Amino acid sequence: MQPILWRCPSCRGAFTREQDVLICMSCQSRYDIIGGIPDLRLPGPSWVDFERDRNFARDLIEATHGFSTEQVVRHVYASREHWDDERINRRTRQVVAAPTSLHSDIQGWLHPCFSTDQLFLDLGCGPGMLLAAAAAKGYQGIGIDVSLTWLMVARRLIADYGGRPLLAAALAESLPLADGAVGSVISLDVIEHVADPGPYLREIDRVVRSDGYIALATPNRFSLTPEPHVGIWGVGWLPRVLQKPYVEFRGKDYDFVRLISTREMSALLRRHTHCKSSILIPRVSAEEISHFSPIKARLATLYNRLVAHRWTRLVFLNIGPFFQVIGKKQ
Repeated sequence: MQPILWRCPSCRGAFTREQDVLICMSCQSRYDIIGGIPDLRLPGPSWVDFERDRNFARDLIEATHGFSTEQVVRHVYASREHWDDERINRRTRQVVAAPTSLHSDIQGWLHPCFSTDQLFLDLGCGPGMLLAAAAAKGYQGIGIDVSLTWLMVARRLIADYGGRPLLAAALAESLPLADGAVGSVISLDVIEHVADPGPYLREIDRVVRSDGYIALATPNRFSLTPEPHVGIWGVGWLPRVLQKPYVEFRGKDYDFVRLISTREMSALLRRHTHCKSSILIPRVSAEEISHFSPIKARLATLYNRLVAHRWTRLVFLNIGPFFQVIGKKQ
């Protein structure tokens, strides 16, 4: 870890280090370093209980000493209530296999975000799957996530692929980086979970350099498919005030989920960033389809054929299951 990389999330002052604490030289705020990863989270709304997360991360270091990365991932999932073995194993396999399957994204729509002489930021990096995939290609990234537990996993996964982990726990609305600190920001499946997308986008815009790139991906609010977090049809078509009560009526939680439409995304980007952006409708990857049921696989294959055509692609901008954003800061 290189403390000089990070800045105080409160005032953006530079840090000095004393043992396992970072101290801001401007405002004197102090932040613990846990397992080599600084905890730079400020108090604020989040789906993560910070104190519980810190305790679990500390326990994870001790409990998984000598474990492989796959065993650590399985241990994290096994700690979740009401998860059966099938679900634990499936999600573990997805994490472990992701660095390989993400190579097509790095060579494809994310390609402008990578440079051998510029750091990129993976915002909401989770267990570090994209960072590991990029490390295998010779790209150095920074990982920021609200979950210290998943950053402990990311540190291992990135090292497995020959990378140097540069990680910090922080909120997307208060990034611990200087202005223009990175060449690009990639943030996949994150914007729908932040409390307010405005501050999140403004922070992304702040830390990316001029002529740098941003890349986002998120489910589409007005998709004709079930809401991906809870598997319930029609959630996004309801007025926002009714979405959470409806999902809870169906017996599931719906905290910190706010799906965005392509039209709303375009408006947010214009209002809160200096980026000239395009919205893309991606195809479903062959790797994903291989895990689908036969009926779902046939539908995904049909979808891929439809989005390959210009006019049907315009339709799926509004009702497709998910979309991507690539933008360049002006």
